[in-house]
Amino acid sequence: MIIRYWNPIEETEAFRHQLDRIFDEMIQGDPTPSYRSWTPKIELWDEGNHLIYKAFLPGVKADDLEIQATRESIVISGQRPLEGATEGTRLIYSDIHYGSFHRAIKLPVAIQNTQVTASFDQGTLTLTLPKVETEQNKVMKVSLPGQSKSSQPPLDASSESVSESVQ
Repeated sequence: MIIRYWNPIEETEAFRHQLDRIFDEMIQGDPTPSYRSWTPKIELWDEGNHLIYKAFLPGVKADDLEIQATRESIVISGQRPLEGATEGTRLIYSDIHYGSFHRAIKLPVAIQNTQVTASFDQGTLTLTLPKVETEQNKVMKVSLPGQSKSSQPPLDASSESVSESVQ
């Protein structure tokens, strides 16, 4: 039986050489930018009567965007073309993804998709999505059976608290 002693430094060196080989293969491969699809970063804010949807699309032109809105979802798609590449030049390295993108998000509440407004400024797409009126936070006065029903309009959640309206 052969007794072999474990040397952690030797194992670490072997692992480092394997990683170096992997990274060398990646770098020496095709250095052209990725033309696979990519996903833009988004934010969704609730501002009471409407939602604010922001998509960060640096390098994308407004003409290259397509926006679709349904009551339950928002879909944006488009492309970011590679610019600046001329014949005789070679790209050494790029972290930027080029090509087409497609992003769909299910909304937490229903919106009035015919009333959506959009703006596109310095690579940021901003959509204002008005909520369907039934989805807005309204407080209704609830009466018990046997109580007389008053013809009061619904209370606005921002003007009175729930504890004041249920007495």
